[in-house]
Amino acid sequence: MLIFQRVITTASFLLCGVLSSFLYLPTCLAGERDSSPFYVFDIRSLREVDRSNLDDVRRVWDETLLISALQGLANRDEAALYLFYVNGFGHETDEFWLERFSQPIPNSNPIRKGWLQDRERRQIANLNDALEVFHDKYDGVVLYDEKVPATVNVALTICGVENLLPLRYDEAPESLYNRLVVSENGLKLPVKARLINEDGSSLFTGEGNIPGTNQPSSGSAKTDAYLWMIENYINARRVNAAEGGYYIDAFWISHPNGAVQNHCLTNRDFVVANRGFFFDLSPWEDEAPNDDPTQPLGADFKTFNAVMKAAYDATGGKKIIRVAGFTPWDTKYTDHGNCGGKHGGVDTEWRHAEILSSYNGYLDADALGVGAMANASFYRHFPLDDFYPQKKPTKEDLRKRGLVDSNDRPIDKTFVAIYVGDYDSAAWVYQSAPAFWHDDARGTVPISWAFNPNLADRFAPGFDYFRRTKSDLDFFISGDSGAGYVNPTCFEEPRLSGLPDGLDVWIEHCKKYFKRWDISGVGFLIDGSARTSDRNTLARLSEYAPSGITTHRGSTMGVVSNPYGSKTPYRPMNFDLANPEQGKNIILGDVRHNLGPQFNMYRTILWSPTQLKSLYEMVKADPDRGDRVEFVDAYTFWTLLKLEASAVGKEELEIRL
Repeated sequence: MLIFQRVITTASFLLCGVLSSFLYLPTCLAGERDSSPFYVFDIRSLREVDRSNLDDVRRVWDETLLISALQGLANRDEAALYLFYVNGFGHETDEFWLERFSQPIPNSNPIRKGWLQDRERRQIANLNDALEVFHDKYDGVVLYDEKVPATVNVALTICGVENLLPLRYDEAPESLYNRLVVSENGLKLPVKARLINEDGSSLFTGEGNIPGTNQPSSGSAKTDAYLWMIENYINARRVNAAEGGYYIDAFWISHPNGAVQNHCLTNRDFVVANRGFFFDLSPWEDEAPNDDPTQPLGADFKTFNAVMKAAYDATGGKKIIRVAGFTPWDTKYTDHGNCGGKHGGVDTEWRHAEILSSYNGYLDADALGVGAMANASFYRHFPLDDFYPQKKPTKEDLRKRGLVDSNDRPIDKTFVAIYVGDYDSAAWVYQSAPAFWHDDARGTVPISWAFNPNLADRFAPGFDYFRRTKSDLDFFISGDSGAGYVNPTCFEEPRLSGLPDGLDVWIEHCKKYFKRWDISGVGFLIDGSARTSDRNTLARLSEYAPSGITTHRGSTMGVVSNPYGSKTPYRPMNFDLANPEQGKNIILGDVRHNLGPQFNMYRTILWSPTQLKSLYEMVKADPDRGDRVEFVDAYTFWTLLKLEASAVGKEELEIRL
């Protein structure tokens, strides 16, 4: 069977590999100002869908998917196509950031002052216009099979490698396929590849051999499609194996749950631009997934591991593999709603992270609710500085603030730091920052922003903007668990994958990002369902986080020796705070008198500066215990904890609760 209708030469595959090494070079280099025009396409109408009308659901899915892939191809070599689509936290997010990045930024050098202000904006009116403007960026289309929803992710993988656009095969007169490929009045785009037979029957059936191979079927059409992708793209070294996308497949068409933008279709441009691979598989081996209930038990789980093992092999085990996306917990693989699974959402998240970590992978965790992002392929061309310093407190600062006595021992107070997260997803930062970063209360209280530094790959101008507009009370730490969401102990042997220890690879990855952004502390080290990080693991991780580490769990706090001839403090996270009133009660309930200095850190998720200020004021207003509480940033907290360990001459300290 002829699956592909053109031959790609070995030389062109080698070229793809060479080009992937230069994917993050900005088009605007030092000493230049980019004045070329770019295009803006408003697709916000695609947020509206009649869920009771399957044809309308298909239309929204088809058009949004194709536009996202087109954007990835258009923006591969330059920032050329910008979309208006995402909204959240009371803002039209894409529009907000475009206006912000078109204006002069304080404290910036001339190149970055108004990154886009010298560039002419040209409007695109409709999809046909977009396809015409960028006609030289794609060579045709790849067809996928709605009856085998996984084929959409395989199609997207092909798109990034072959410069194609994804189309769902649909003979209906009003379908996008008919309009762009079949109709005499359409664009007559050539079909260059297909994941469905020419007569419309399914290519992947879960029977016999996997098409085009001698490999026996897994017994599942879904997993066969991914096994075919592994063989023809990852193992064949056609993709950038360090760049993955884990996003819901075309199962969404029959289950369009929640806010429409939660399908995260506009997130996929970045992976396409970087010639990455896509997949969507259950992390559980003990139940069949609800989107493929008749598959052999464990087929999804085995294939999930096979995808990651192939990516690991393709990188030689020497690179960290980014996997943007998140388990679609409201639709698949959990016990939520009508999903029919037996595992909770958090357990499924942790299992997902455990598998990725076992193959040197991490999550850029575009979790539902705040998961949608657009324009990451556009933003990747922003010219970042090599170094973004931040001022961290010194012992002299602590003396001036009266937080230590004449012997540099912390005074008898309850020191409280608030972890301000969760920002282990570029999408979460992208959506929330228009509201939170511009909250009037920012700059009035210490805030430890847990922005994972690797997120700058997808939102570079935003991270530059945060640093140039920060106040003296804004501090930056990493969130879960460094430069990417991982379970660190899953990098250590024995690993679920059976692979050799990979923690040094992870450490080197983190050091690169931590150095650029002058981050030296981890605000929350997630162990999930994996082994708890012990002192030996923490000592290794201190190579990129010498200032301090807040762990997931444990019964003691203290210090470990780091490679820099010093000590790194650590302390388990106390509790999650739900709102200021509940937070006040928890913090005050943990205060103890006459025990010496206490060190408590609490976690918040998507709190605004106004909420944080309210919490601080409510705690301080308590007549009995408020005066004892001293709110500090994470770096001050860790420094004080380190000084306390030195003062008492112990490496392990009792947690005073």
